[in-house]
Amino acid sequence: MQQLRMLEKLTFPEWLQLIRDEVASERKSIGGRLNPWHFGSLLSAPGDIFTQLALLIEVLPKAPVWMDCTALYSEDDDPRTPQQMARDEDAEYADFPSGKIIVLTEGRSDTRIITAALHAFYPEYADAYQFLDFEEFKIEGGASLLARMIKVLSGARVQNRMLALFDNDAAGAEAYRSLAGVRFPPNVRLMLLPDTKLAARYPTLGPAGLSRMNVNGSGAPIELYLGRSSLKDRGGKLRPVRWSQWIENVGRYQGVIQDKETVYRAFEASLKETRSPASLRRRLPEMNQLLQTIFSAFQDRQPPIL
Repeated sequence: MQQLRMLEKLTFPEWLQLIRDEVASERKSIGGRLNPWHFGSLLSAPGDIFTQLALLIEVLPKAPVWMDCTALYSEDDDPRTPQQMARDEDAEYADFPSGKIIVLTEGRSDTRIITAALHAFYPEYADAYQFLDFEEFKIEGGASLLARMIKVLSGARVQNRMLALFDNDAAGAEAYRSLAGVRFPPNVRLMLLPDTKLAARYPTLGPAGLSRMNVNGSGAPIELYLGRSSLKDRGGKLRPVRWSQWIENVGRYQGVIQDKETVYRAFEASLKETRSPASLRRRLPEMNQLLQTIFSAFQDRQPPIL
């Protein structure tokens, strides 16, 4: 009890310094000297064992840290493995989020854009997400490949939460709908990029010439979330969505934005010019809306695919 009373009087920085002193001198606590490693009943609630683990990792970032968590479980716990629980769709026991949320996109450009935006808009959340490395492993992109990828990873029973994010265009809608009959485990979510006000009345270019129309669901790829300033050409006009092939399964033409690399460079310049995350969120509302959609992916159950 004397040890605990002494620990209770310490501030967190003082406790950290005690631990660092112990490590530096490689001494073991003996006799009546204060033992900073002794948590005892100071953190007695079941969830607090993870607080202890977090504290040790904080003070020993480069050292292996071991924590006995057997106290969290009793003999009456469900004996099934997480894989068995997931197959049984046992919501009470199967939802074991593990590690970072893996965000799967249609390709390298989508991942590059979302990663940059996440670090600039919400740097405090960036470490909670992980993205597929298309470049390092020469992975092909595309909406249909994303649909196959999420099925393969789900079949492998990857325990991380995974979000498959499809472009809000005809090809993305087709791939998204192709997964309607698949029973995914609770740790998997499928989403289209969100509808935006900008895309609801956007310039388009087709056989009939230039017009404005709602391109949500048919011609809203990732580039339409990079802000009006990024989408404007040298004349100050929004680059139109150009209609390409007809997608039979969804009954829509596929829309694309020309000169994507120029659009991305303008977006990148915006990130560098505006250092304040709050200002960026106001200046680029479409991207902020996209990131908010990612953040909300696991707040509710997966919506039905229409």
